[in-house]
Amino acid sequence: MRLRGYELTYPRVVFVAVLLVTLITTGVAVGTSSTPYGSYNYDWDGTSDSRTVAADAGADVEIVRSPAGYHRTAAENATAFILEPTEPYADTEADAVASFLDRGGTVVVAAEGGGEANRLLTELDVSSRFDGRPLRDEQRHYRSPALPVGTPVRDTSATSDVSRVTLNHGTAVTASDSGTVLVNSSGFSYLDANANGELDPTEPVQEYPIVVREDVGNGSVLLVSDGSVFINEMLDRTDNRQFAANLLGGSETLIVDHQRRPAIPDVIAFLLTTADSPLRLLLLAAALVTAVGVAWRRVTASTDGDSSDTPTGDQHPRAALKEELSERRPDWDDERVDRVAAEFTTDNPGSKFTTDNPGSKFTTDDPGSNN
Repeated sequence: MRLRGYELTYPRVVFVAVLLVTLITTGVAVGTSSTPYGSYNYDWDGTSDSRTVAADAGADVEIVRSPAGYHRTAAENATAFILEPTEPYADTEADAVASFLDRGGTVVVAAEGGGEANRLLTELDVSSRFDGRPLRDEQRHYRSPALPVGTPVRDTSATSDVSRVTLNHGTAVTASDSGTVLVNSSGFSYLDANANGELDPTEPVQEYPIVVREDVGNGSVLLVSDGSVFINEMLDRTDNRQFAANLLGGSETLIVDHQRRPAIPDVIAFLLTTADSPLRLLLLAAALVTAVGVAWRRVTASTDGDSSDTPTGDQHPRAALKEELSERRPDWDDERVDRVAAEFTTDNPGSKFTTDNPGSKFTTDDPGSNN
């Protein structure tokens, strides 16, 4: 069978199949992550589905790993998503986020602890803070008091079509005077100050803010008191997916901030770096084409070499023909044998000789002789 001029032999088909399977398997292995909250973690504790939710809502999702990603984005039509930062932001990184806000951008910060998230809020001149103590609710929860359920208290674009938001070991937000509460926990919730999993007499039972918006410069910051709201497993809880779509997909562009998040897979990092450089992209494409071409040539040469040892009706090895001519016409000299053999090579389509056919109608009449 031939395809676009190539002979599709069995070894070639097997080679291509093995190559494709290897590339696909390797790509899946090196292009995924098991890091909690990872953008390329497709397990229950990853946030791969959040990227999909934002894209399905119409946002162009971009992974940003340096301040340059913020600077090149049209802030007034973009939202930045900062999820559970694990390290302090460098001055240049925090300045890039602040500049994004000044240019009219929206920043969503989701965290269940105070730590690095509150440090970043300070850098951004946001007065509201994450409390950091576990929020529990003995009455309004999903499966256990550690998964309290909150309800919107204002109709905004963030809470559109959302009747409840379910946390997973989250905390509360201490709203400043300039902060606007969008979602509260129920009146049965409390902050577990000593983290003993029980309601103690010194722990007030009341509503607590869990989603707060605060305007900063020309932009705004939304604080969500639990990053787990956006993991794959929790998106299936009632209205969490809609809430994520409202926050992450409400702008033309979603910046997923990986400046201080767990590292993304190396292959994804390489592809992102390459995509930012037209020259690197061109060199990568050239390298891939060259590699595939070399591999194809090798397997083609191997299969062609195996088949060329056996002459066919269209291929007359001159050496074999000269040997038979010499046996049949011992009276001919070498020059005459060469001349006659030349007439019956593959250059002569009218040749009737084949070494595979003992009954070949070979004639030893010399076309160039009167004998």
